Amino acid sequence: MTKKYQILIVLGLILFAGFTTTSLVSYFTAHDSLARQIEENTLPLTGDNIYSEIQRDLLRPIFISSLMAQDTFLRDWVIAGEQDSTAIARYLKAIQQRYDTETSFFVSDRTRNYYHPQGVIKTVSKDDQQDGWYFRFKSGIAPYEINIDRDTADPSRITVFINYKVFDYDGNLIGVAGVGLSTSMVKQLIDDYQRRYNREIFFINRFGRVMMHSDTYSGTDQIRSSPELGLYATRILTSPSSAFSYEANGRTVFVNSRLVPEFNWYLIVQQASNPSSEKIYNTLVLNLIGSGVVTLVVLSLAWLTVSGFQRRLEALAHTDKLTGLANRQMLDQMLPQQVALARRRKEPLSCVIADLDGFKQINDTYGHPAGDLMISSIAELFTAVTREADLICRWGGDEFLFILPNCDQAQACRFAEKLRTAVENHRIRVDKALVGLSLSLGVSELGEQESPDDMILRADHALLASKSGGRNRVSEPDTALLVN
Repeated sequence: MTKKYQILIVLGLILFAGFTTTSLVSYFTAHDSLARQIEENTLPLTGDNIYSEIQRDLLRPIFISSLMAQDTFLRDWVIAGEQDSTAIARYLKAIQQRYDTETSFFVSDRTRNYYHPQGVIKTVSKDDQQDGWYFRFKSGIAPYEINIDRDTADPSRITVFINYKVFDYDGNLIGVAGVGLSTSMVKQLIDDYQRRYNREIFFINRFGRVMMHSDTYSGTDQIRSSPELGLYATRILTSPSSAFSYEANGRTVFVNSRLVPEFNWYLIVQQASNPSSEKIYNTLVLNLIGSGVVTLVVLSLAWLTVSGFQRRLEALAHTDKLTGLANRQMLDQMLPQQVALARRRKEPLSCVIADLDGFKQINDTYGHPAGDLMISSIAELFTAVTREADLICRWGGDEFLFILPNCDQAQACRFAEKLRTAVENHRIRVDKALVGLSLSLGVSELGEQESPDDMILRADHALLASKSGGRNRVSEPDTALLVN
Protein backbone atom coordinates (compact mmCIF):
# COMPACT_ATOMS: atom_id res chain seq x y z
CA MET A 1 0.00 0.00 0.00
CA THR A 2 1.43 3.39 -1.05
CA LYS A 3 1.81 6.33 1.27
CA LYS A 4 -0.88 8.17 -0.69
CA TYR A 5 -3.49 5.57 0.19
CA GLN A 6 -2.29 5.48 3.75
CA ILE A 7 -2.75 9.24 4.06
CA LEU A 8 -6.20 9.01 2.46
CA ILE A 9 -7.27 6.32 4.88
CA VAL A 10 -6.03 8.38 7.85
CA LEU A 11 -7.76 11.50 6.60
CA GLY A 12 -10.93 9.54 5.92
CA LEU A 13 -10.96 8.15 9.43
CA ILE A 14 -10.38 11.61 10.93
CA LEU A 15 -13.13 13.16 8.84
CA PHE A 16 -15.53 10.34 9.63
CA ALA A 17 -14.86 10.76 13.32
CA GLY A 18 -15.25 14.53 13.01
CA PHE A 19 -18.59 14.31 11.21
CA THR A 20 -19.91 11.69 13.58
CA THR A 21 -18.84 13.69 16.61
CA THR A 22 -20.37 16.87 15.22
CA SER A 23 -23.73 15.20 14.60
CA LEU A 24 -23.84 13.94 18.16
CA VAL A 25 -22.45 17.04 19.87
CA SER A 26 -25.77 17.83 21.49
CA TYR A 27 -25.67 14.50 23.31
CA PHE A 28 -22.27 15.27 24.76
CA THR A 29 -23.30 18.53 26.39
CA ALA A 30 -24.69 17.12 29.62
CA HIS A 31 -21.96 14.51 30.01
CA ASP A 32 -19.10 16.89 29.25
CA SER A 33 -20.48 19.48 31.62
CA LEU A 34 -20.67 16.94 34.42
CA ALA A 35 -17.22 15.56 33.66
CA ARG A 36 -15.64 19.00 33.64
CA GLN A 37 -17.32 19.82 36.92
CA ILE A 38 -15.78 16.75 38.54
CA GLU A 39 -12.39 16.93 36.83
CA GLU A 40 -11.77 20.68 36.92
CA ASN A 41 -13.56 21.77 40.08
CA THR A 42 -14.69 19.04 42.44
CA LEU A 43 -11.57 16.86 42.57
CA PRO A 44 -9.05 19.73 42.50
CA LEU A 45 -11.03 21.46 45.26
CA THR A 46 -10.84 18.33 47.39
CA GLY A 47 -7.10 18.14 46.79
CA ASP A 48 -6.71 21.84 47.61
CA ASN A 49 -8.65 21.44 50.86
CA ILE A 50 -6.55 18.49 51.99
CA TYR A 51 -3.34 20.30 51.04
CA SER A 52 -4.46 23.44 52.90
CA GLU A 53 -5.26 21.46 56.02
CA ILE A 54 -1.88 19.70 55.86
CA GLN A 55 -0.14 23.08 55.56
CA ARG A 56 -2.20 24.44 58.45
CA ASP A 57 -1.24 21.50 60.65
CA LEU A 58 2.41 21.97 59.73
CA LEU A 59 2.61 25.69 60.54
CA ARG A 60 2.56 25.12 64.29
CA PRO A 61 5.39 22.53 64.43
CA ILE A 62 7.48 24.71 62.08
CA PHE A 63 7.03 27.56 64.56
CA ILE A 64 7.96 25.25 67.46
CA SER A 65 11.14 24.11 65.69
CA SER A 66 12.00 27.75 64.97
CA LEU A 67 11.65 28.61 68.64
CA MET A 68 13.94 25.72 69.56
CA ALA A 69 16.55 26.92 67.06
CA GLN A 70 16.51 30.41 68.63
CA ASP A 71 16.34 29.22 72.23
CA THR A 72 19.22 30.72 74.21
CA PHE A 73 19.27 27.77 76.65
CA LEU A 74 19.83 25.31 73.82
CA ARG A 75 22.54 27.39 72.17
CA ASP A 76 24.29 28.23 75.46
CA TRP A 77 24.23 24.56 76.48
CA VAL A 78 25.86 23.49 73.22
CA ILE A 79 28.43 26.32 73.27
CA ALA A 80 29.31 25.44 76.87
CA GLY A 81 30.37 21.98 75.73
CA GLU A 82 27.24 19.81 76.20
CA GLN A 83 28.25 19.06 79.77
CA ASP A 84 25.00 17.69 81.21
CA SER A 85 22.98 15.44 78.87
CA THR A 86 20.16 15.23 81.42
CA ALA A 87 19.55 18.97 81.04
CA ILE A 88 18.95 18.71 77.29
CA ALA A 89 16.81 15.60 77.82
CA ARG A 90 14.59 17.53 80.27
CA TYR A 91 14.42 20.42 77.81
CA LEU A 92 13.34 18.16 74.93
CA LYS A 93 10.84 16.36 77.10
CA ALA A 94 9.34 19.71 78.13
CA ILE A 95 9.02 20.70 74.48
CA GLN A 96 7.33 17.40 73.68
CA GLN A 97 4.87 17.65 76.55
CA ARG A 98 4.13 21.37 76.23
CA TYR A 99 3.39 21.28 72.49
CA ASP A 100 2.02 17.71 72.35
CA THR A 101 4.43 16.54 69.64
CA GLU A 102 5.22 12.94 68.77
CA THR A 103 8.90 13.51 69.55
CA SER A 104 11.54 16.23 69.87
CA PHE A 105 15.28 16.03 69.23
CA PHE A 106 18.59 17.82 68.85
CA VAL A 107 21.63 16.62 66.87
CA SER A 108 24.94 18.26 67.81
CA ASP A 109 27.24 19.04 64.89
CA ARG A 110 30.30 18.87 67.14
CA THR A 111 29.72 15.54 68.87
CA ARG A 112 27.16 14.12 66.39
CA ASN A 113 25.12 13.00 69.41
CA TYR A 114 21.41 12.51 68.76
CA TYR A 115 19.66 13.88 71.88
CA HIS A 116 16.13 12.76 72.67
CA PRO A 117 13.82 13.11 75.69
CA GLN A 118 15.21 9.70 76.69
CA GLY A 119 18.81 10.95 76.49
CA VAL A 120 21.51 10.28 73.90
CA ILE A 121 20.11 7.50 71.73
CA LYS A 122 22.89 7.33 69.13
CA THR A 123 25.71 9.12 67.33
CA VAL A 124 24.83 10.02 63.74
CA SER A 125 27.25 8.76 61.11
CA LYS A 126 27.70 9.19 57.38
CA ASP A 127 28.01 5.42 57.16
CA ASP A 128 24.50 4.90 58.54
CA GLN A 129 21.88 5.19 55.80
CA GLN A 130 19.28 6.20 58.38
CA ASP A 131 21.37 9.28 59.25
CA GLY A 132 21.64 10.46 55.65
CA TRP A 133 18.96 13.11 56.28
CA TYR A 134 21.24 15.00 58.70
CA PHE A 135 24.21 15.37 56.36
CA ARG A 136 21.99 16.15 53.38
CA PHE A 137 20.08 18.84 55.30
CA LYS A 138 23.25 20.23 56.88
CA SER A 139 24.83 20.84 53.47
CA GLY A 140 21.71 22.53 52.06
CA ILE A 141 20.90 26.21 52.18
CA ALA A 142 17.32 26.03 53.51
CA PRO A 143 16.93 26.95 57.23
CA TYR A 144 14.42 24.16 57.77
CA GLU A 145 12.89 21.19 56.00
CA ILE A 146 9.93 18.85 56.34
CA ASN A 147 10.42 15.17 55.60
CA ILE A 148 8.78 11.87 56.39
CA ASP A 149 11.13 9.24 57.73
CA ARG A 150 11.44 6.46 60.27
CA ASP A 151 11.80 7.68 63.84
CA THR A 152 15.38 7.21 65.06
CA ALA A 153 14.08 6.36 68.54
CA ASP A 154 11.52 3.89 67.15
CA PRO A 155 12.39 2.68 63.59
CA SER A 156 9.03 0.91 63.29
CA ARG A 157 7.22 4.27 63.37
CA ILE A 158 6.88 6.62 60.39
CA THR A 159 6.99 10.27 61.51
CA VAL A 160 6.69 13.71 59.92
CA PHE A 161 9.86 15.56 60.99
CA ILE A 162 10.41 19.33 60.97
CA ASN A 163 14.20 19.86 61.03
CA TYR A 164 15.56 23.33 61.86
CA LYS A 165 19.20 24.45 61.76
CA VAL A 166 20.66 25.87 65.00
CA PHE A 167 23.41 28.50 64.78
CA ASP A 168 25.57 30.05 67.50
CA TYR A 169 25.70 33.79 68.07
CA ASP A 170 28.34 34.17 65.35
CA GLY A 171 26.24 32.41 62.73
CA ASN A 172 28.08 29.06 62.84
CA LEU A 173 26.04 25.86 62.54
CA ILE A 174 26.07 23.97 65.82
CA GLY A 175 23.34 21.41 65.17
CA VAL A 176 19.81 20.61 64.07
CA ALA A 177 16.74 20.71 66.30
CA GLY A 178 13.14 19.89 65.65
CA VAL A 179 10.01 17.97 66.42
CA GLY A 180 8.18 15.02 64.92
CA LEU A 181 4.50 14.51 64.24
CA SER A 182 2.61 11.29 63.78
CA THR A 183 1.50 10.54 60.23
CA SER A 184 -1.88 9.67 61.73
CA MET A 185 -2.92 13.32 61.29
CA VAL A 186 -2.62 12.96 57.51
CA LYS A 187 -4.35 9.58 57.54
CA GLN A 188 -7.19 11.08 59.57
CA LEU A 189 -7.65 13.72 56.85
CA ILE A 190 -7.81 10.97 54.23
CA ASP A 191 -10.43 9.01 56.15
CA ASP A 192 -12.48 12.13 56.83
CA TYR A 193 -12.59 13.33 53.22
CA GLN A 194 -13.17 9.87 51.85
CA ARG A 195 -16.12 9.42 54.19
CA ARG A 196 -17.61 12.86 53.48
CA TYR A 197 -17.20 12.98 49.72
CA ASN A 198 -17.13 9.29 48.73
CA ARG A 199 -13.82 9.68 46.90
CA GLU A 200 -10.77 7.48 47.04
CA ILE A 201 -7.78 9.40 48.40
CA PHE A 202 -4.21 8.19 48.83
CA PHE A 203 -0.57 9.35 48.64
CA ILE A 204 2.21 7.99 46.43
CA ASN A 205 5.94 8.78 46.45
CA ARG A 206 8.08 9.93 43.52
CA PHE A 207 8.44 6.33 42.34
CA GLY A 208 4.72 5.53 42.31
CA ARG A 209 4.64 3.52 45.52
CA VAL A 210 1.48 3.98 47.62
CA MET A 211 2.69 5.42 50.94
CA MET A 212 -0.53 6.24 52.79
CA HIS A 213 -4.18 5.33 52.24
CA SER A 214 -7.44 4.71 54.06
CA ASP A 215 -8.41 1.40 55.60
CA THR A 216 -10.82 0.76 52.69
CA TYR A 217 -8.18 1.15 49.99
CA SER A 218 -8.22 -1.83 47.62
CA GLY A 219 -5.71 -0.78 44.96
CA THR A 220 -2.17 -1.98 44.31
CA ASP A 221 0.89 -0.96 46.35
CA GLN A 222 2.50 0.42 43.16
CA ILE A 223 0.43 2.46 40.69
CA ARG A 224 2.58 1.19 37.81
CA SER A 225 1.15 -2.26 38.58
CA SER A 226 -2.43 -0.99 38.38
CA PRO A 227 -4.20 -2.00 35.14
CA GLU A 228 -5.79 1.46 34.97
CA LEU A 229 -3.51 3.97 36.73
CA GLY A 230 -0.40 2.25 35.39
CA LEU A 231 -1.13 3.77 31.98
CA TYR A 232 -0.92 7.25 33.50
CA ALA A 233 1.93 6.64 35.98
CA THR A 234 4.50 8.57 33.93
CA ARG A 235 2.07 11.44 33.46
CA ILE A 236 1.41 11.67 37.19
CA LEU A 237 5.03 11.34 38.30
CA THR A 238 6.45 13.89 35.85
CA SER A 239 3.98 16.72 36.45
CA PRO A 240 3.24 18.84 39.55
CA SER A 241 -0.47 18.34 38.90
CA SER A 242 -2.60 16.45 36.40
CA ALA A 243 -6.23 15.59 35.73
CA PHE A 244 -7.56 12.74 33.59
CA SER A 245 -10.12 9.97 33.53
CA TYR A 246 -10.24 6.28 32.59
CA GLU A 247 -12.86 3.59 32.14
CA ALA A 248 -13.17 0.76 34.64
CA ASN A 249 -16.00 -1.78 34.94
CA GLY A 250 -18.22 0.28 32.64
CA ARG A 251 -17.79 3.44 34.70
CA THR A 252 -15.72 6.57 34.20
CA VAL A 253 -13.21 7.23 36.96
CA PHE A 254 -11.88 10.79 37.27
CA VAL A 255 -8.43 11.30 38.73
CA ASN A 256 -6.67 14.41 40.01
CA SER A 257 -3.08 14.45 41.24
CA ARG A 258 -0.93 17.16 42.79
CA LEU A 259 2.52 17.26 44.32
CA VAL A 260 2.73 18.02 48.05
CA PRO A 261 6.26 19.49 48.21
CA GLU A 262 6.45 19.35 52.02
CA PHE A 263 6.30 15.53 51.85
CA ASN A 264 7.63 15.11 48.28
CA TRP A 265 4.57 12.90 47.74
CA TYR A 266 1.71 13.06 45.25
CA LEU A 267 -1.85 13.39 46.50
CA ILE A 268 -4.22 11.28 44.36
CA VAL A 269 -7.99 11.88 44.44
CA GLN A 270 -10.22 9.76 42.24
CA GLN A 271 -13.98 9.43 41.89
CA ALA A 272 -16.17 7.16 39.82
CA SER A 273 -18.91 8.75 37.73
CA ASN A 274 -22.28 9.12 39.41
CA PRO A 275 -25.58 7.57 38.17
CA SER A 276 -26.40 10.68 36.09
CA SER A 277 -23.33 10.21 33.93
CA GLU A 278 -24.03 6.50 33.58
CA LYS A 279 -27.50 7.28 32.15
CA ILE A 280 -25.91 9.61 29.62
CA TYR A 281 -23.53 6.88 28.56
CA ASN A 282 -26.39 4.41 28.12
CA THR A 283 -28.12 6.76 25.66
CA LEU A 284 -24.95 7.57 23.71
CA VAL A 285 -23.67 4.17 22.67
CA LEU A 286 -23.06 5.39 19.14
CA ASN A 287 -20.67 8.00 20.45
CA LEU A 288 -18.25 5.27 21.46
CA ILE A 289 -17.61 4.47 17.80
CA GLY A 290 -16.57 8.02 16.91
CA SER A 291 -14.71 8.69 20.12
CA GLY A 292 -12.92 5.35 19.83
CA VAL A 293 -11.51 6.32 16.44
CA VAL A 294 -10.45 9.75 17.67
CA THR A 295 -8.90 8.24 20.75
CA LEU A 296 -6.99 5.73 18.65
CA VAL A 297 -5.56 8.53 16.49
CA VAL A 298 -4.67 10.68 19.47
CA LEU A 299 -3.05 7.77 21.26
CA SER A 300 -1.07 6.88 18.15
CA LEU A 301 0.24 10.43 17.82
CA ALA A 302 0.86 10.59 21.54
CA TRP A 303 2.75 7.31 21.35
CA LEU A 304 5.06 8.73 18.68
CA THR A 305 5.61 11.87 20.74
CA VAL A 306 6.23 9.99 23.95
CA SER A 307 8.63 7.60 22.19
CA GLY A 308 10.78 10.52 21.08
CA PHE A 309 10.56 12.11 24.50
CA GLN A 310 11.49 8.82 26.13
CA ARG A 311 14.58 8.55 23.95
CA ARG A 312 15.61 12.03 25.06
CA LEU A 313 15.01 11.09 28.70
CA GLU A 314 17.16 7.99 28.29
CA ALA A 315 19.94 10.18 26.92
CA LEU A 316 19.60 12.48 29.93
CA ALA A 317 19.65 9.47 32.25
CA HIS A 318 23.12 8.58 30.97
CA THR A 319 24.53 12.10 31.26
CA ASP A 320 25.66 14.12 34.28
CA LYS A 321 23.44 17.21 34.43
CA LEU A 322 26.12 19.69 35.52
CA THR A 323 29.02 18.68 33.29
CA GLY A 324 27.40 16.88 30.37
CA LEU A 325 29.81 13.97 30.89
CA ALA A 326 28.78 10.34 31.16
CA ASN A 327 27.46 9.23 34.54
CA ARG A 328 27.91 5.93 36.36
CA GLN A 329 24.95 4.35 34.60
CA MET A 330 26.58 5.02 31.24
CA LEU A 331 29.89 3.68 32.56
CA ASP A 332 28.21 0.46 33.70
CA GLN A 333 26.95 -0.05 30.15
CA MET A 334 30.04 1.03 28.23
CA LEU A 335 32.86 -0.47 30.30
CA PRO A 336 32.03 -4.17 29.61
CA GLN A 337 31.90 -3.34 25.90
CA GLN A 338 35.29 -1.59 26.06
CA VAL A 339 36.81 -4.52 27.92
CA ALA A 340 35.42 -7.07 25.47
CA LEU A 341 36.63 -5.02 22.49
CA ALA A 342 40.12 -4.59 23.96
CA ARG A 343 40.48 -8.32 24.60
CA ARG A 344 39.16 -9.25 21.19
CA ARG A 345 41.63 -6.89 19.53
CA LYS A 346 44.37 -7.75 22.06
CA GLU A 347 44.86 -4.06 22.78
CA PRO A 348 45.66 -2.46 26.16
CA LEU A 349 42.94 -0.71 28.16
CA SER A 350 43.71 1.72 30.97
CA CYS A 351 41.82 3.55 33.66
CA VAL A 352 42.55 6.92 35.27
CA ILE A 353 40.73 8.24 38.35
CA ALA A 354 41.16 11.94 39.12
CA ASP A 355 40.14 13.80 42.27
CA LEU A 356 40.18 17.59 42.69
CA ASP A 357 42.33 18.73 45.62
CA GLY A 358 40.86 21.45 47.81
CA PHE A 359 37.45 21.47 46.17
CA LYS A 360 35.67 21.56 49.54
CA GLN A 361 37.50 24.77 50.44
CA ILE A 362 36.17 26.43 47.29
CA ASN A 363 32.62 25.46 48.24
CA ASP A 364 33.12 26.61 51.83
CA THR A 365 34.79 29.89 50.85
CA TYR A 366 32.93 30.97 47.74
CA GLY A 367 29.73 28.92 47.89
CA HIS A 368 28.29 26.04 45.88
CA PRO A 369 27.66 28.12 42.69
CA ALA A 370 31.40 28.75 42.49
CA GLY A 371 32.02 25.04 43.08
CA ASP A 372 29.62 24.14 40.27
CA LEU A 373 31.38 26.62 37.99
CA MET A 374 34.73 25.05 38.81
CA ILE A 375 33.43 21.51 38.17
CA SER A 376 31.87 22.44 34.81
CA SER A 377 35.00 24.33 33.67
CA ILE A 378 37.22 21.38 34.67
CA ALA A 379 34.92 19.06 32.68
CA GLU A 380 35.38 21.27 29.61
CA LEU A 381 39.12 21.20 30.18
CA PHE A 382 39.11 17.38 30.35
CA THR A 383 37.00 17.10 27.21
CA ALA A 384 39.44 19.30 25.31
CA VAL A 385 42.48 17.15 26.11
CA THR A 386 40.99 13.67 25.65
CA ARG A 387 40.53 11.61 22.50
CA GLU A 388 37.14 11.01 20.93
CA ALA A 389 37.44 7.29 21.71
CA ASP A 390 38.05 7.91 25.43
CA LEU A 391 35.19 7.71 27.92
CA ILE A 392 35.01 10.43 30.59
CA CYS A 393 32.69 9.78 33.52
CA ARG A 394 31.84 11.98 36.49
CA TRP A 395 32.60 9.39 39.15
CA GLY A 396 31.49 11.42 42.17
CA GLY A 397 31.14 14.96 43.44
CA ASP A 398 34.68 16.01 42.50
CA GLU A 399 35.99 12.73 41.09
CA PHE A 400 36.32 11.83 37.42
CA LEU A 401 37.08 8.49 35.78
CA PHE A 402 38.67 8.00 32.35
CA ILE A 403 38.56 4.77 30.32
CA LEU A 404 41.34 4.85 27.72
CA PRO A 405 41.14 2.21 24.94
CA ASN A 406 44.33 1.15 23.13
CA CYS A 407 46.39 2.85 25.85
CA ASP A 408 48.89 1.08 28.09
CA GLN A 409 49.82 2.13 31.63
CA ALA A 410 52.81 4.22 30.58
CA GLN A 411 50.72 6.13 28.05
CA ALA A 412 47.96 6.53 30.63
CA CYS A 413 50.46 8.02 33.09
CA ARG A 414 51.57 10.56 30.50
CA PHE A 415 47.94 11.37 29.80
CA ALA A 416 47.27 11.73 33.54
CA GLU A 417 50.23 14.07 33.89
CA LYS A 418 48.79 16.12 31.06
CA LEU A 419 45.52 16.39 32.95
CA ARG A 420 47.30 17.30 36.16
CA THR A 421 49.28 20.08 34.46
CA ALA A 422 46.18 21.45 32.73
CA VAL A 423 44.24 21.65 36.02
CA GLU A 424 47.20 23.14 37.88
CA ASN A 425 47.31 26.01 35.35
CA HIS A 426 43.54 26.42 35.24
CA ARG A 427 41.83 29.35 36.98
CA ILE A 428 38.31 30.73 37.19
CA ARG A 429 37.29 34.20 38.29
CA VAL A 430 35.11 34.37 41.41
CA ASP A 431 34.34 37.70 43.09
CA LYS A 432 37.24 39.44 41.30
CA ALA A 433 39.61 36.70 42.46
CA LEU A 434 41.29 34.02 40.38
CA VAL A 435 40.61 30.64 41.97
CA GLY A 436 42.36 27.39 41.14
CA LEU A 437 43.12 23.98 42.56
CA SER A 438 45.20 20.90 41.88
CA LEU A 439 44.51 17.34 40.79
CA SER A 440 45.49 13.96 42.21
CA LEU A 441 45.32 10.95 39.92
CA GLY A 442 45.61 7.17 40.03
CA VAL A 443 46.37 5.00 36.98
CA SER A 444 45.93 1.29 36.25
CA GLU A 445 45.94 -1.00 33.20
CA LEU A 446 43.55 -3.91 32.71
CA GLY A 447 45.29 -7.20 33.47
CA GLU A 448 44.85 -10.31 31.35
CA GLN A 449 42.69 -12.13 33.89
CA GLU A 450 41.42 -9.01 35.64
CA SER A 451 37.82 -7.81 35.91
CA PRO A 452 36.87 -4.19 35.17
CA ASP A 453 36.12 -3.69 38.88
CA ASP A 454 39.63 -4.86 39.78
CA MET A 455 41.13 -2.38 37.33
CA ILE A 456 39.09 0.47 38.80
CA LEU A 457 39.93 -0.63 42.35
CA ARG A 458 43.66 -0.56 41.62
CA ALA A 459 43.33 2.89 40.08
CA ASP A 460 41.45 4.01 43.18
CA HIS A 461 44.24 2.67 45.41
CA ALA A 462 46.72 4.56 43.29
CA LEU A 463 44.62 7.70 43.73
CA LEU A 464 44.73 7.23 47.50
CA ALA A 465 48.50 6.99 47.21
CA SER A 466 48.55 10.33 45.39
CA LYS A 467 46.41 11.87 48.09
CA SER A 468 48.46 10.53 50.97
CA GLY A 469 51.68 11.36 49.18
CA GLY A 470 51.04 15.08 49.14
CA ARG A 471 48.41 15.45 46.38
CA ASN A 472 48.86 17.12 42.99
CA ARG A 473 50.57 14.04 41.56
CA VAL A 474 50.06 10.88 39.50
CA SER A 475 50.45 7.42 41.07
CA GLU A 476 50.48 3.90 39.65
CA PRO A 477 49.25 0.72 41.39
CA ASP A 478 52.78 -0.23 42.45
CA THR A 479 53.09 3.15 44.20
CA ALA A 480 49.76 2.50 45.89
CA LEU A 481 50.99 -0.82 47.21
CA LEU A 482 54.12 0.81 48.63
CA VAL A 483 52.07 3.44 50.44
CA ASN A 484 49.67 0.87 51.85
